[in-house]
Amino acid sequence: MGISLDLKKAHLSRYHGDICAVYTWVNNERALVLVPWRRRGAPWYIVMEPAAYKYDDPRYLAAQCRKACDVLGLEPSTPNWVRVATIIHDGLPDLVAMPSAPPVTYSKAAFGHMAITAEGKAVAAEEIRVPVQEGANYG
Repeated sequence: MGISLDLKKAHLSRYHGDICAVYTWVNNERALVLVPWRRRGAPWYIVMEPAAYKYDDPRYLAAQCRKACDVLGLEPSTPNWVRVATIIHDGLPDLVAMPSAPPVTYSKAAFGHMAITAEGKAVAAEEIRVPVQEGANYG
């Protein structure tokens, strides 16, 4: 299964030391992406919104924070586990509250013009633009 995400369309981002929490969309679903921004090429840890409810269980959260530290290349220690747990748990309300889809961006060039007229008078007019496909697709 492929993955599609565009960090340029991120809804929100917060820096927590060397970890950046990016609230964006992965495969058109809300996601919290933890990015170790000081370590180039390091993997990311993603919390998908459909699984967000699981992180309210302290045991599940603790187990996932251990995995997240391993994925992010952080030293496996209690302070790091607590830091990652805090980032994830405190970010869940923002994850659930963000829009269900990213805003659509259109090309700058217009491909035409359409107008609606009623009884010979213009009621509405708009330029025709094509949505731009950006981001990365992996798969």
